[in-house]
Amino acid sequence: MDAYDASAGEIRVFKANFLWMCKGYYRHNEGYTPDWPGTGDYQGAIVHPQTWPEDLDYANKRVLVIGSGATAATLVPAIADACSHVTLLQRSPTYFFPERNRNDLADTLRALEIDDAWIHEIVRRQVLANQEAFTRRCFEEPETVRRELMDGVRAYLGDDYDVETHFNPRNLPWRQRIAYVPEGDLFHGIAAGKASVVTDEIDRFTKTGVLLKSSAAIDADIIVTATGFHLSAMADVAFEVDGQPLDFADTVTYRGMMFTGAPNLVWVFGYFRASWTLRVDLVADFVCRLLAHMEEKGAREVRVALRPEDEGMAILPWIEPENFNPGYLMRGLHLMPKRGDKPEWRHNQDYWAERKELPQIDLDDAVFIYA
Repeated sequence: MDAYDASAGEIRVFKANFLWMCKGYYRHNEGYTPDWPGTGDYQGAIVHPQTWPEDLDYANKRVLVIGSGATAATLVPAIADACSHVTLLQRSPTYFFPERNRNDLADTLRALEIDDAWIHEIVRRQVLANQEAFTRRCFEEPETVRRELMDGVRAYLGDDYDVETHFNPRNLPWRQRIAYVPEGDLFHGIAAGKASVVTDEIDRFTKTGVLLKSSAAIDADIIVTATGFHLSAMADVAFEVDGQPLDFADTVTYRGMMFTGAPNLVWVFGYFRASWTLRVDLVADFVCRLLAHMEEKGAREVRVALRPEDEGMAILPWIEPENFNPGYLMRGLHLMPKRGDKPEWRHNQDYWAERKELPQIDLDDAVFIYA
């Protein structure tokens, strides 16, 4: 791998027998900002959270935060007390899950002086069981879950607040991220008048803020574009295999971690609906097993390939849009590897199935080609 060493101002070459890509799935050097008309006319500061200036002074300023995902939900309560006012402007609402930022079971076990290692394992299993049940309900009874989530917001903002407009998303629950709100901090700021929510679309930027398609205007001293990120497959590294460029969009994924045409490479890609690190653990175990198996076989190379029985298998996008469809994924889906219509040729986003399936992968299956 050729890499630029900024401190030395030179290209350095790194060599390895196996490449384990743990970079994540978004571009770190810049966030996504839509191309709104008139941004050059605006006379205040425009900031993306991904490149937040250390010296940004928002004290007693009017701040407009565009976006309503987890970043906006975290940012607004963090700055609301210092600002003159914070307005959260969203094109469409997000589901929020307000909850106490502590675990009652853990507190009870600590009071009983249970060993910390036992507490960790018991609480971990409780959290996983609750996540599994909630995710299942989102697909089996989505409208019931929708109402429950909206009622959770209404409990903080009261019956007079227009929850139907500002906290009733177009999509069904868990088809996009659900933002956790610890102690309901976002809603405390709204209830106190330090923050407000506007659901509308931007027509254009003006000298003093934004003009909305409803003809309303929002003036602001600072505009924060919490509008997401750029999807990045394999850290945007330009891969070559035997001197030929490798476009990962032309590959087919094996369980979301290996790819046809890419030898000695595993990508860590976590879960959208569960903790990312749950899959990191599973993939790490798989990599260790795979490397040990290669050593036993005396193999220096391993790749995955479609088997004869996979001939004619439908080749599809990385994930079904009806299953999970946030903006960042839909914008960059063309960059991602493809999947097949068989369980082993896809990343199924299901920890509760994969925790059993991945440890049982047969490393001598015809999928794996050793050399």
